[in-house]
Amino acid sequence: MQAAGGAITLNIQNRAGARNEFTLGGIPASRLAVPGQMQLPLVSFIVRNWNYGDFIGNAIASIKAQDYPRFEVIVVDNASTDNSRDIIQQQIEEDPRFRVVHSDVNLGPLGGALLGLESAKGEFVTFVDSDDTLLANFASLHIQAHLAASRNIAFTSCSTIETGPDGAVVNGRRQRSGIKETAPRHGLRAADIVPRLGTVDDEAYELLSQNTMMLGPATTGWLWSPGTANMYRRFMLDLLAPLADPIDLLKLSGDGHYNRLCHLIGGSAIIDLPLSTYRIHGGNFYVSTPSLASWQLDGGPALQFGALRSREMIRVLVANTQDFAWRIGEKRFWDSLFILVDLGQKRQGGTTEEFATFIGEQIGILAQTFGEKHTLHQLANHLPRDTLNEILRQRYGGSIPYRVRWFLHPLHLHRLKERVKRLARKLRIARD
Repeated sequence: MQAAGGAITLNIQNRAGARNEFTLGGIPASRLAVPGQMQLPLVSFIVRNWNYGDFIGNAIASIKAQDYPRFEVIVVDNASTDNSRDIIQQQIEEDPRFRVVHSDVNLGPLGGALLGLESAKGEFVTFVDSDDTLLANFASLHIQAHLAASRNIAFTSCSTIETGPDGAVVNGRRQRSGIKETAPRHGLRAADIVPRLGTVDDEAYELLSQNTMMLGPATTGWLWSPGTANMYRRFMLDLLAPLADPIDLLKLSGDGHYNRLCHLIGGSAIIDLPLSTYRIHGGNFYVSTPSLASWQLDGGPALQFGALRSREMIRVLVANTQDFAWRIGEKRFWDSLFILVDLGQKRQGGTTEEFATFIGEQIGILAQTFGEKHTLHQLANHLPRDTLNEILRQRYGGSIPYRVRWFLHPLHLHRLKERVKRLARKLRIARD
C-alpha cells in the first residue's frame, strides 16, 4: 500500500510465478497437491451491450487489464444498430479468452445476461454493463474475499466510483442505503490459513480484510452497488433463474433480480473499496444522476418496473418452496418470503386486486409443501386483515370456503383477545 498526496493505492504483486496459482500458509498449492489438481477459480465476465459504441471499447479494455490470470469473457451484443460490433471486434482481436454472442433482438439487461450464462463456464460470474469499467484488481480482490470470508456467501459487492459521460470522477463512492443490522461482521480469516492469491500482497490483504463486511440474510435494505460491482457464485444464478416471460424479461436487470434473492438465500459481503466505475450519462437503466446521501437512488426507467421485479422474485422463491425450505429452514423461508411480499406491497404498481390475485396464485404452491392450513396461518400472522381478506377473495372467489374460515377463526379470536388485553393495560395505566 502506497500513499501519495494522501491517496491510498493497492500494491498488487505481479510476479509471473505467483500469478497463476495460490498459496496456503505461504506454500504454493502445487507443492501441497498434484500440480494442477487445485487451481484458481475461473471468473466469467458477461458483458451486455446495446448501442453503447461510445463506451464498450473502454469496458473491454478494462477487463483485458485485469491482474487476475484466469478469466473468460462473453460479450453479448443485443442487436446493436450503431458501430458497437466493429469496436467489439477491434478490441478483442484474436484473444482466445473472449467470445462474442450476437442476438437478433434486444433481450434487455437480464435477458442478455442469461444468454451469456448459457456459454459461461466460470465458478464466479460478474455481469459487466458496457458503459462501466473495472479497476485492474477487481477480480483479484473479489475472489480473495470469497476464498477468505468468515462464512461462505452468495456474492460480493464492491464500492464503485461514479463518473460522468467523459469519465470524469463525480463521486469517490456510490451511496448505498443504510445497513440495518445490529452488528455486521467485519474482516476476513487470518491470512496464513486461507488460499492466498499471488496478485494480492500482505498489505492489500490487510486492507481488504479491514474493509470487508459480512451481511447475514436477515440484513435489510438495498445494501449493494449496482450492476458491474457484483460477483456471484455461478450455482446461485442457476438456482435463482428468473421465470418471467420474454416481454417482462426486457424490463428486469441482473442485479435487480439476483442481489436480493441471493442475499436472502446465502448472504452477501460488502467490499468497501472502489474496484469499478459507474458511468452516469443520462441513458442509464437504473439511475440518471449522481448519488447523494439521504436521496432516493432509483431514478432511471427501472423505477417503473419495481413491482414487476418484486413479483418475479416472489415467483422464483415460491416455485422452489420445497427445495429452499429444506436448504435454509422453514422459518428463514417464510421470513424471506414476507420481506419480498412487504417490498411488493410498497412498490405495488397496478391495483390492490392485481397484487392480491398474484399472492393468491402462490398459495396453492406453498400449500403443496406446508399444507393449506399452515400456509394460511402464516399469511394471517403476517398480513393485515384487510389485505388477507382481499387475497382470500381473489384466491377462492366471492365465497370463502368454510374450511378456510375454520382455519382462521382461532387466529381472529386470538387477535381480538390481544387487542382487549392492550386496551385493558392502557385503561389501568390511565387510571393509575
